[in-house]
Amino acid sequence: MTNVDQVTFIKRKRLISIHKPYHTYYWSCPDLFFSSLIMSSAGAVHMIHQNLPNMAFNAAKSSNARTSRFSRPLLANSRTSLSTALCRRQIELQHLSQPSRCLSSSSAPEPTAIRHQRPIYVAATKQHVGKTSVSLALVSHFTKRFGPENVGYMKAVGQQCLRVWEEPDINDDAVSHGESFREKGHYIIIDKDVKLIRDHFRLYHLKYADMSPVLIPRGYTKSYLDGKIDHQSQMADIRRAYLNIVRSTTHYDRRGGKNRNSVTICEGTGHAGVGSVVGAGNARVAAELGADVVLVANGGLGKAFDELELNRSLCLQYGVNIAGVVINKVQPDKYEQTRTYLAKAIQSMWRGPNGEPAPPILGVVPDRPYLGCPALADVESTFDSVLLSGSDHRYRHYDVGSNVQGRSIGMSMVTTDLAAFLRTLQRQHEGARTLFICHSSRDDVILGFLGEYRRRVRRGMPFQSALVICTGGDDGLGDIQEEELSPEVCEMIMDAGPAGPPILVAAGHSPAEAAKLIRTMTPKFNANDERRVSRATEHYEPYIDFDLLLERTSSVTEVGRVEGAIA
Repeated sequence: MTNVDQVTFIKRKRLISIHKPYHTYYWSCPDLFFSSLIMSSAGAVHMIHQNLPNMAFNAAKSSNARTSRFSRPLLANSRTSLSTALCRRQIELQHLSQPSRCLSSSSAPEPTAIRHQRPIYVAATKQHVGKTSVSLALVSHFTKRFGPENVGYMKAVGQQCLRVWEEPDINDDAVSHGESFREKGHYIIIDKDVKLIRDHFRLYHLKYADMSPVLIPRGYTKSYLDGKIDHQSQMADIRRAYLNIVRSTTHYDRRGGKNRNSVTICEGTGHAGVGSVVGAGNARVAAELGADVVLVANGGLGKAFDELELNRSLCLQYGVNIAGVVINKVQPDKYEQTRTYLAKAIQSMWRGPNGEPAPPILGVVPDRPYLGCPALADVESTFDSVLLSGSDHRYRHYDVGSNVQGRSIGMSMVTTDLAAFLRTLQRQHEGARTLFICHSSRDDVILGFLGEYRRRVRRGMPFQSALVICTGGDDGLGDIQEEELSPEVCEMIMDAGPAGPPILVAAGHSPAEAAKLIRTMTPKFNANDERRVSRATEHYEPYIDFDLLLERTSSVTEVGRVEGAIA
């Protein structure tokens, strides 16, 4: 066996034996990948990551390229399909990257252990169980542990979108030719959680487009099923985005050595099957990226395990490894019980067929009511409205679960006369926060609310209550009747300005409907709500075993001298 054949055989054997989800793919065209191994004059093997697709294509079609009967049919395909296939191979290469140079047998050092970190995919058993909260904790810990420049984040498939400004690359050709840096940027639509993570943790080395490669807005599913969206192109976009993130978090020292402390967090959307209708379910995307999954479930015992089992089945179908489980929103008085018995259930039910150990519980996070308290920005979003006054307090939070008439906190519908309402306001202590709800016909209540605010301002006392004005009402026959807010009262409200008391209009809703919607809403993180993001991060981090997570999502390879491989 020649020197080149020995190196090729070693590489091929390692790839096929370790990465089971893709073993059929490797057997179908093994030589295409290894044709990209270029032997230098000194005999060193260099792996060119950045130019792998083009380099392999050119090498495969050259007269010196060695191709097997398995790989020849693929060479007849287009350059695009070949590059897409090699893009997937490059993902595998990132997980099994070798040292940047091979030493001769005479100068080879003793074998050294190198850690290969796989991406961590955060999925959940259903919607609204805390994927973003767990992702925040992971990114926060790893940025402090490895440095922000070594941490990647992406949400491969997003649903809730917003528009942001994408700056051009510093080495953009147009910029280097003297054009304005600002003019070469452009607006881009991304998932809202991507902006939250990138801005909060200052991951400015990552591009928005790579962090949010695929979005599913309204009408996307129909377009996909009608054949207007190509599945292969969609998955290629995800793989390409991931590779760009890996490159952005890969750094080299002066000797060309690669850093081994980079990690990429991939946040899913909903449960493991969400996105399957367009061929981009969480389990499938995790398999494409070669990622290990962290499953997040709400606290409980029977129901929590049932939901975990359903999602585990889909992961097993795609050959995805489950790194561990995080149990979220656990009642504090049942914390130890939940941890003990869920661990027993997982260890007894999830063992491998050959006795392999079950995935561990990586964390049990107790519930913290504050994180479930909506901000006024959430109320605005619920009613598709904006604050008429008090916009400076958009991210003030309210404990709407404490819905008791006359309480100094919580939410209260005003059904009393003006005198009783004013007594309620004046009895509140200085730090009280109550979200009041009234109908637009109650001009007296609205003016009384404004009057109490001005009275407290004159006395130098804080005023933190808010008012939701509803214009809809049930006529008793099931029909909603609209009663617009009078222009005069509306003008008085707006005169209070951004620093005034928070007041907004819930058009088309009765007070009872508005109260139900507010009480049952699920507050979401907002990039501008620094207080909630910081509180969530501080709350989750102490309860997650990050060392165990890294151990479960990485492999250690001993790299040393290969006998006779290179003279």
